[in-house]
Amino acid sequence: MKQSKIKLIGTAAIYLILMLGIAWFSAMKNEESIKDKSKIAFLTAIKQEKELFIPQVIINFNPSSTNRIPVEEKIDWSAQFYLAMEDSCRHRFDSIFREEMKKQGLNLNTSICYTHNGKTISTMKKNADGGIKIIHEKTYRKNNKKENDITLRVYVYLPLYVLVGQPALYTMILFTLLAVAMYIYTRNREKKQITTTSSPLEAATRTTDNARWIIISKEVWWDEKNHIIKKGETSMILTGESLKFFKLFLENKSFFLSYKTIYESYGLKDEAPEFKDRIYQSIKLLRKDLIGFGITIRSVRGRGYELIFQ
Repeated sequence: MKQSKIKLIGTAAIYLILMLGIAWFSAMKNEESIKDKSKIAFLTAIKQEKELFIPQVIINFNPSSTNRIPVEEKIDWSAQFYLAMEDSCRHRFDSIFREEMKKQGLNLNTSICYTHNGKTISTMKKNADGGIKIIHEKTYRKNNKKENDITLRVYVYLPLYVLVGQPALYTMILFTLLAVAMYIYTRNREKKQITTTSSPLEAATRTTDNARWIIISKEVWWDEKNHIIKKGETSMILTGESLKFFKLFLENKSFFLSYKTIYESYGLKDEAPEFKDRIYQSIKLLRKDLIGFGITIRSVRGRGYELIFQ
């Protein structure tokens, strides 16, 4: 009984670790792929917006300027400044970015954020999707003053089911169905084994009182569910300490109960003198309960107790 529970817990733990491993591996792989694709969409959207809405660029060169920012970066800064003047909420860029994301095969929720002179404009909703957020950003400079920098940032929201991916989800569902099928098969097999050890009388009784009888020795039967011990027409419901100790005896195939097991059942690692009398009285009570079933309890000095079936 105890061993079957340990096996079940162990199998469940292995299954859980396997599922978590599949989910983690798939999530890491998918996140990296989505990062790469969304970055391509981000850079492409920046280029597309400039080409669509800035048909001409005029450059004024000042040879005496001490500004060491590269010309290309200043041009990009000017482009972003102009685009923000034309469309302060950057809805055009948001739309272009979404289209580029779809071209990359990513149908995900996104938002953008534009920062300049300490002010931030964002399309992010207050109840933005949870899960993992992938962030891409690009900063433009026209001089060495940080407050003049323009930062364009995009957010990509990844729900858990997208991050894990469909192949991994299908694999986990398949493993789950197999695990459920194995559990049902094992349970049915155990029920058949119990049925084969039941006499016609006990089988009939079980169908009426929902008991689950198993034979433990010769004519002695035990109902684990209702805690009933039975031999012939004699039966008794075990309770309290008698029930506890009897179940501990049954957990060992040789019906031997060691002192160590007894103390562990009380949550103790070592022998506790104050429990000795309690254990003795409990064994004495159980011995009295089992007399009518042809069962005695033999004390094994220094080791524990053993059930003896007459």
